[in-house]
Amino acid sequence: MIKYFFVLLLLSFNKSFALQSDGITKNLEVKLEKVLKEHFNESFKQKEILILDADIKQLAKLNHVDDLIFKIKDLNATTIGFAYVGKARSKIALFDYVVIFDKNLVISQVKVLIYRESHGGEIGSKRFLHQFFGFEKNKEIIYKKDIAGISGATISAVSITNSVNNVLKTMGTLYQLKQL
Repeated sequence: MIKYFFVLLLLSFNKSFALQSDGITKNLEVKLEKVLKEHFNESFKQKEILILDADIKQLAKLNHVDDLIFKIKDLNATTIGFAYVGKARSKIALFDYVVIFDKNLVISQVKVLIYRESHGGEIGSKRFLHQFFGFEKNKEIIYKKDIAGISGATISAVSITNSVNNVLKTMGTLYQLKQL
C-alpha cells in the first residue's frame, strides 16, 4: 500500500513539472512571461523560439539541451530583443535564469527565475544582477573585476558570471552565423 501511494505521489509530482511543447516547464514559462512583460512593457506581444540545427548548436557551443533562445517581437512582428533561458549550477542544484538582450545584443536584464537551494539565493537580488547590464555579445565579464562577489553566495555568483559569459559568446557566434 505504501509503495502504491509513493508511486502515485511521484507521478503527480512529475506531472506538475511537465514540459511544454517548447521544452520549458509551466512554472518556468509563467515566470518568464512575467519578466518579459515587465521588461518590455507594452512592446512585448510574442516570443518565438529559435530552432537551431545540431551543427549550429555545436558551433555556438550550446552545451545544455534545455537552454532556449527566444526572439522577442512587438505587435508588428518586429524584433525588439532576445531572451536566453538557461540553467547554471549552484552548490548542489541547478537554477534557472534568463538573460534579456535588446535588439543590438546588449544585455538589458538578467534575472534568476527559479533558485532551488536555501543558501546563495542572494544572487537573485537586483543590485547584484544589475552589474551585468550593458555587456554585449562577444565581451568577457570578469568576476571580482566587473562583478562584485557576494559573501555566502560565492559558488552561485561565479556560476552565473560564467554562464552569462557563455551566453554572450553564444549570442555572438549566432550573430556571426546570421542566426539572429
